[in-house]
Amino acid sequence: MKRRYWHLSKVSWQVYALMILLAVLGLTAVEIFKVEIKQPSYEDKLKAARIMHNGLYLIKAYRMSNLKESVSLDDAADPAGSNLIGVLTSPITSSPGSLQAKRASVNPNWAAVLVDMLKHAKVKKGDTIAMGFSGSFPAINLAALSAAEALELKAIVITSVASSSWGANIPEFTWLDMEDILYRNRITSSKSIAASLGGREDRGKGITKDGRKMLQEAMRRNNIPFLPATKTRGKNIDSRMALYQKYTEAKPIAAYINVGSGTISVGTDIGKRLFKPGLNLKAKPQVFEIDSVMTGFIQQGVPVIHMWPISALAKKYELPLEPKKIPPVGEGKIFKKIGYRNSLVIGVLVFLILVICGLIRMDIGYRIFSPRQSLPKSPPEPMV
Repeated sequence: MKRRYWHLSKVSWQVYALMILLAVLGLTAVEIFKVEIKQPSYEDKLKAARIMHNGLYLIKAYRMSNLKESVSLDDAADPAGSNLIGVLTSPITSSPGSLQAKRASVNPNWAAVLVDMLKHAKVKKGDTIAMGFSGSFPAINLAALSAAEALELKAIVITSVASSSWGANIPEFTWLDMEDILYRNRITSSKSIAASLGGREDRGKGITKDGRKMLQEAMRRNNIPFLPATKTRGKNIDSRMALYQKYTEAKPIAAYINVGSGTISVGTDIGKRLFKPGLNLKAKPQVFEIDSVMTGFIQQGVPVIHMWPISALAKKYELPLEPKKIPPVGEGKIFKKIGYRNSLVIGVLVFLILVICGLIRMDIGYRIFSPRQSLPKSPPEPMV
């Protein structure tokens, strides 16, 4: 019995050229007719950004109507006109700060970034989360509270009131004052359960005596209990952790959000850099050698969201570093990304497969491109 083998008919260069042309046209169509694809948790992100947007404009309106005469607005420092950029220095300024980072923070879409991180941390509606705020980034504080509102989370907040340059460092308009405005106007449903001075070691080091008095006055006028700090960092960390646990109502803490680079929350300068910017589900082994609130939570298996440095996070999420105006809600890849139309991709793929089968396997290409006088009555036998 003879064995039979498939034998492809001779394929002309014109057939290959046609297939290449059709493939290029198909690829071009797929690239040209892309579509915007909504990112996961799109509606929650949009809701959070809208809450933050309302909060930003409420704070701006308050400052313009109540502080315009006492605090001059620096248009060069705040080209977006947000009114959330503070001053270079004041009695409650704890350290130098990045003006670019402060400008980048005034963007309602940071709230969507926080929603994204919380979702990746598996936080669910009704969960309790802890937050450690700094006066240095009032807009990011608002973003965290807005994300909690959108996801219907209970937020337990402790604030270090002092601020670096360009943050909430106006003595009569600290973060606690902004927070109270947001709370009274029902933009947010959470406010600080306690506040410390901030500054180095969270004891107001580097701030004058008058500056420390101003920080305590901010706590008094906003009815926020003072959380004093001792000379022992470990005790200060333990007192914070105990305070968070006291307000959980026996529920586990689902995540911890740190804003800024406060020593008690983050640790030393080395500790600040051992945690990566953004969501940390695990930590490097060296982290556990450093005392901080973040370390305490990560040791308990609690996801930690490290909102520092802001410039690095802005680049990661493609948020503008120097916005000339407050960006609109819903802008950026955190909401939508450009992707391929699945139906078009599948259609082009099926079409090309049919073309290949038709031109080569069924010898249609041979019939089309062979000279008519040389065509046999039937195509060449496919087998020998």
